[in-house]
Amino acid sequence: MKIALITLHTPTETNFRGASALPFHLIAFRPQSIELEIWSYNINECNKAQIVETENALGLKIHLIGIPKWFKTLKSAFIRLILSKPILYYLPLPKNTINEIKSYLHNDKPALWIYGEDIAHISNHFEGLPIVITTPDCEAMYYHRVLAMKGIPQNIISTARYALMYHRYAKTSAYAPSSNNITYHLVGKEDTRFLENLNPTVKAVYLPHPHYTPTLLPKAELKKHERIRLLIAGRYDFTMALASDDAVKALSVLPQEIKDRYHITFLGQGWDICLKKIKEAGFTAEHKTFVKEYAEEIASHHIQLTPISVGTGTKGKVLDAFINGLLVIGTPLALENIEAKHGEECVKYINSDELSQWLTHFAIDPMSINKIAKAGQMAVLREHSREKIASELFKLFEYHS
Repeated sequence: MKIALITLHTPTETNFRGASALPFHLIAFRPQSIELEIWSYNINECNKAQIVETENALGLKIHLIGIPKWFKTLKSAFIRLILSKPILYYLPLPKNTINEIKSYLHNDKPALWIYGEDIAHISNHFEGLPIVITTPDCEAMYYHRVLAMKGIPQNIISTARYALMYHRYAKTSAYAPSSNNITYHLVGKEDTRFLENLNPTVKAVYLPHPHYTPTLLPKAELKKHERIRLLIAGRYDFTMALASDDAVKALSVLPQEIKDRYHITFLGQGWDICLKKIKEAGFTAEHKTFVKEYAEEIASHHIQLTPISVGTGTKGKVLDAFINGLLVIGTPLALENIEAKHGEECVKYINSDELSQWLTHFAIDPMSINKIAKAGQMAVLREHSREKIASELFKLFEYHS
C-alpha cells in the first residue's frame, strides 16, 4: 500500500511547536508493506536539519507545501474576527501539489492520510481514495467545555472569544467530509462522541494515544518508612488552576501526622502561590520551574497528582507518569482516555474530600502505592504501545482498500 500524508505540522520525535510527535511515532511503526511520503505545511517551522532528521529516522521523503504570502493577511485581528472558520481552514492546497500527490499515489492500492481537523476538507480533492483523517482531538468540544466550566471564562471578552471559536469549530465539524471512504481517527473517547453528535454522518474511531518513551528508567520502589514524594507537574494556568486550588485545599486539611509522610514537588511555571499555601499548611515542599532531564526527575517520585480542570484528548504528562512507574492520582479529565482501571491501576477523584481520603490511605498503607503504580505502568505499556496503536491505525486504511 502507498499512503500520502498531508499534515499541518512536520512530524518530529518530540512535540515541536505543536502536536508533531503523534504522526512521527505512528509512522515509525507502520507495517513494512506500507510505503509513505509526507506533504507538510510545516506550520511548526522545522528547519532543514530537523526535516532531514525526520526523513532519515522514518525512511521517507518530506515535501513542503508553500504557504502563499496573502495567507499572512488573515492573521490580522480584524480579519480573524470576521472569519467564519478557523484560520488554518483557509490554507490552500496548490494545484501542483494535488497533482504531485495524485502522481505519487498512482498505483493499485493508494490511500490518503490527513493530520489536522482544520484541513479535513482537502480530502475533497481526492475522491474515491481510502482516507483517514487524524484530528486528533475535537476542538469544538474543548471550547464547549471551557464555556461550561464554572469561573471560566471570567469576563465578557473571553466569553465572546471562546464562543466564537466554538462556533467556528462546531460549524467546521458539522460540515466535515463524511463519505463512506473517510474515517476520522481521534485519541479521545468523548472527542469521538462529540464529533459524531455534531456530524452524525461521519465514521469516527477512537484509538488510545501511544506513549513515546522507548526505554524505561530504573524505578526504586517506595520503602515502608520512606517519605512519600508527591509530584504536581504542569503549568498553573486556567487548565489546572481551579482543580489545583481544590487539591491544595484537600492537602491542607490533612492531619499533621499525614502531612509529615509527604514531600511535595511542584514542577513547572506559576506554582508560587500554591507552594506558599502548602508550606504554611505544614508540608515540606519545593518548586522547580525547569529540570534538564524530565523523565529522570519524575521517576524520582512515587505519586503524581494531576489536577486538571479543562481539556480534551489525552494528557502527555499523565502518560509519562504512568510509564515512569508513578502512581497517578487525577481528576476525571486528567485520566480521560488513559486505559487504566480506577483503584487498581490508578486513582480517580471527584472532589477534595475524596482526594484527602486517598492521600490518607496511602500515608497509612504506603506499600499499596507500589502495587497500583506497577499495575498502572503495565496497563499503559500494554494498551498505549506504539506498535499496537500503529497497527490498529493502518488497518483503517486496509479496510477501505
